[in-house]
Amino acid sequence: RPFREVWSEIWMDIWPLIERALGGEATWSENLPLVLQRNGYPEEAAYTFSYSPVRGDDGAIAGMFCACTETTDKLRADRLAAFRLAVEEALRGLADPADRATAAAATLGREVGVDRAGFAEVIGSGEAVSIPRDWTRDVSVRSLTGETKVLDAFGPDLIRDLRAGDTVAVEDCTRDPRTSDPRYGPSWAEVQCRALLAVPYRQDGVLRAILYLHDAAPRRWTAIDRLLAEDAAQRSWDVLVRARAETALRESEARFRHMADSAPALIGMTDESGRLSFVNMHFGHMFGAHTADLLAGWKRLIHPDDLPGYQAGFRAAFAGREPFTAEVRVLDGKGETRWIRTECVARTDDVGQFLGYTGCGLEITDVKRAEAHQRLLIHELNHRVKNTLATVQSIVAQTLRNAVTPVEAQAAVEARLLALSRVQDVLTQESWEGADLRIVVDRALDPFRGGDDAGRLFAQGPDVRLPPRTALALAMALQELATNAAKYGALSVPDGTIRIAWTMEPAGAGGRLKLVWTESGGPPVSAPTRRGFGSRLIERSLASELDGQAAIAFEPTGVVCRLEAPLG
Repeated sequence: RPFREVWSEIWMDIWPLIERALGGEATWSENLPLVLQRNGYPEEAAYTFSYSPVRGDDGAIAGMFCACTETTDKLRADRLAAFRLAVEEALRGLADPADRATAAAATLGREVGVDRAGFAEVIGSGEAVSIPRDWTRDVSVRSLTGETKVLDAFGPDLIRDLRAGDTVAVEDCTRDPRTSDPRYGPSWAEVQCRALLAVPYRQDGVLRAILYLHDAAPRRWTAIDRLLAEDAAQRSWDVLVRARAETALRESEARFRHMADSAPALIGMTDESGRLSFVNMHFGHMFGAHTADLLAGWKRLIHPDDLPGYQAGFRAAFAGREPFTAEVRVLDGKGETRWIRTECVARTDDVGQFLGYTGCGLEITDVKRAEAHQRLLIHELNHRVKNTLATVQSIVAQTLRNAVTPVEAQAAVEARLLALSRVQDVLTQESWEGADLRIVVDRALDPFRGGDDAGRLFAQGPDVRLPPRTALALAMALQELATNAAKYGALSVPDGTIRIAWTMEPAGAGGRLKLVWTESGGPPVSAPTRRGFGSRLIERSLASELDGQAAIAFEPTGVVCRLEAPLG
């Protein structure tokens, strides 16, 4: 058959070369693009070939010899490589995932020569897509940026192919069986699309996004069109997914860091070998160092006396991947000792691979101090109860021994126990940590301030904090002195007065208390022939209890009692 009949569709392209060969001139062509009618439709192809004249025995041109190689695949590969370089150039300097996706779509749209190109992201339950941004050939083509489309409105059969992961090529939406149903025509007309090339992106078997190319006129999509679209889609997906994963990871890390740094606790992580890999800012606040410097190791933070036991407990738990709880002393940035309660649990990935330990530490220094203080108070209370019972026993025994009548004995016992009770109240209010001297004096004298006696009692001196033991002893002494004054001394007559004055020498904590009780304006005083229980309580028991000195002088003008005791 004549050559022009066999390849009639390319005859006008190659006839000039054939004519030259039949004229005696050898010709050669490389990667000549041709459109061949094969596979049932016109197809772009490329060939490298040579035409050489063939001469007969007489030297005349008898025919032509053709050596031909199809280079369509090479041409596609070269075009794909050039396209990839163009995409890389378009993406250079772009960090935002949406900007990168749009740049890739624009490069593809220009290369293939379509009206519109873009990415549609599947949203919600997968029934609709959102178009964050797209590219259009010029302003005459409407952009779909910001719009949301229901997928099945474009034809459920077409969407089913996309959900299955197949690239979809529609040459004419009004003729393709998947899109030509009149129910779907308005959707295609609304987006001004007659020809569609769509590449799906699936993740875990679920349709997540679609790369689309639109043309307003019917179009036959070539193999190179599909190749470029699928390559652009895959490269864009990789960029988009990686960028979003990195963004999500950064956001997750930022949220975790913010949460960890905001927590009023020590939060840390180890790697699989037990070395610290993360600590929150609370570590820096407590230990006075940058958090990065603390990753060198936690051993130097533990109190040396507690380190061996803590290490042993942690190693045992680490070996079995068991939870670990401990209360341990640490040394803060100022070298002061603090108590920390730590709780650590093993951390694993999604497949159960051990990653290390995550731990949380709460400061319990105040709790430990409170516990120690509570124990001290309990011991102090036990001691005070015993001492109080002994004091009560002594008061009762001495009072009964010296009382003339039962009524007198009852009155004396009640008065002395009442004085003891009043100072006990003061100490209880102060949690048995001590009492103010002025309050002790006021409580001891309160029963004697009634009526006209209120202006006859004077107390003067600096603020002095008394230990519990001293407060009890002094209150008993003042009660005895006031009771005797009411019976026999200054308070037994209308014009008598009592002055209580005290000083600290030297002033301040750790000094020596000096207190003087002075009566005046009362009946004439003479030294008793024998010392009663009250005097002995003051001079002997009080001096012993205070580890100081106590003396009562029976001056003619009134009783004078001098007390001296160290408070350091």
